Formats: sequence, C-alpha cells, structure tokens
Amino acid sequence: MINCPNCRSTMTPRNEDGFGAIPRPVEVACCPGCKLLWFDDSASIRLTPKGVLSLFQYIGQAPPASNALATSFACPRCHGLLGYTHDLQRTTHFTFWRCARDHGQLMTFNQFLAEKNFIRAPSPGELAKLRATVRQINCSQCGAPIDLAKDDACTHCGAPVALIDPQGVATAIRDLAATGSSQPGAQQTVTALGDAQIAALFDLQRSHRDDDRRDLVAIGAAAIGAALAAWWQASER
Repeated sequence: MINCPNCRSTMTPRNEDGFGAIPRPVEVACCPGCKLLWFDDSASIRLTPKGVLSLFQYIGQAPPASNALATSFACPRCHGLLGYTHDLQRTTHFTFWRCARDHGQLMTFNQFLAEKNFIRAPSPGELAKLRATVRQINCSQCGAPIDLAKDDACTHCGAPVALIDPQGVATAIRDLAATGSSQPGAQQTVTALGDAQIAALFDLQRSHRDDDRRDLVAIGAAAIGAALAAWWQASER
C-alpha cells in the first residue's frame, strides 16, 4: 500500500494484465479522488491490451475529482521530488511525473489516456456541434470552465479541448483480438463508439444538468467504457 502523492490517502491497488517473459500482473495504485495513477518502475508500458482497456473502463467509472492537484509531488517510495516529464507516443505528446531514482511514474487519468492514444482534438465539425449544443465545458486537465463559444483551449492552463478517440480504443480492441480473445471487431466498432460518446454529450446538454461531469474526456470515457462492458458481457454468454 502506498499513499497518494497529492492527498496522502491510501491508494487503491489494481492488478492488470502485463507482458513479460514470465507474465505477471501490473500493479497500479489508484486515487480516484485526485484522478491519479502510480506505476512502479514505469510499468504502464507493460500493460497488455486487455490491461489497458480494463484500466480505461475503471477511469470511465470514476466519479468526478474531489481534490485539486498540487504543483509538485514527492515519490511515494523514496520521497524525492518527482520530475515533470514530456514524452511522445506515436504522434501524441503527453506528460507525467517521474522519480529520478526510477521508482516509478505518476500520471493523471488524462495523461494515461493520452499515453495510450485514447485522446484527440475534436474535428471542426465536432467542435461546431459542441459549440451549438454544449457550449460550456470543464477543462479535462485542471477543471476550469471553458467557453466553447470563443475558446478551443483552457484559458487557465492552456490544455486544448479534447475528446476520447474511438479509433484509439478500437485499435486496442483489435490488438486484444489478435491475442485470441473474443471481442468486438475494431473496424466495426469505431462508429458505434463515436456515436456513444456524442450521444452522451448531447444528453448532458438536453437534461440541463450543471455538474462536474461536464468534462468531455470523462463523459466520453464513461460512455465508451459502458459500451465495452456491454459488449464483453454479451460475448461471455
């Protein structure tokens, strides 16, 4: 058990499927209140497609963050200062905090989704629809309000407006299917996943709810995660 570097509460451990010469689970420490994940020894790269999708579903089911993030963090293993690190996965830039002694890495939920290529910028057409219907959202990175009528990025932290990328999720499903698992085909699911996300966004606007879930990434992860759970449950019958 380790304590969250942000709120100091005990983080919840999860065991996810991992690659290795001798396959063994990847232990992920989670703090839903801060939306943070801790991976010992940079173990996020050892997650199998099944492990990635399982953690994606966990993120989609998490409640809104209840704690603001600090500007710096100490390693939960050695208590040294974590370094803010920029990295590149394929064509996606993402960031995280890394222990200088290589004890592990700290990521927000959104940073993990970016590392796995599950986040993208909305297309001009999608952005136009959002501006016509949703109008105001919360920044997926810092929680500050974004007025879509005039902004396409957070004026507080600079993070651009982002959505869950159905193609990225479908690619993970394809990779999982390649291992022999019975899961929905990737190409057939992209449109359905995208529709589930947009429908969830529009439902939020129609219901006139004004809550902390007006976060496009959180809404998309919840909607697509629910679709994945329904498909997997059906495939196990």
